[in-house]
Amino acid sequence: MPQFLVDSKNLKENEMDMKPVKIGGELFWSNWMAQYNTKFNEDNKKYECTIGNLSDKDCEALKELGIQIKEKDTMGKYIVAKSLYKFDPVDQDGKPVEIDAIGNGTKVSALVSSYRHKMSAKFGAAPSVKKLIVTELKTYNPDASDDDDDIL
Repeated sequence: MPQFLVDSKNLKENEMDMKPVKIGGELFWSNWMAQYNTKFNEDNKKYECTIGNLSDKDCEALKELGIQIKEKDTMGKYIVAKSLYKFDPVDQDGKPVEIDAIGNGTKVSALVSSYRHKMSAKFGAAPSVKKLIVTELKTYNPDASDDDDDIL
């Protein structure tokens, strides 16, 4: 019988005591907030919200929730929240923001909590975005990188 390092009953009680934290950052790969990312896994049935360029203070708050922070040169310190439901970003007035309009680097404020899953012992708790507020929209422009025509 496998041994567990954490008493799951106490863990659930402790999770209920943890309040969501408010963080600020920038969105990356926002198209996955409204469609499944099947690039690496054809069977993926979850939406993803990647929030990057997190401050050290926000990273510490997320670590308090048991969330492991990832880091890449292009996104700085970041988290990826996954959900069975589409994400619903809103502007500061509470009006919906179309995901198709959101480009990389869009600044957001997010309310994040965490939950445990079967791989939490190895990878930490999973982040869960409760609310996503766009504070500075960078409009997605799919034609911006099509400068190859100028070369020809």
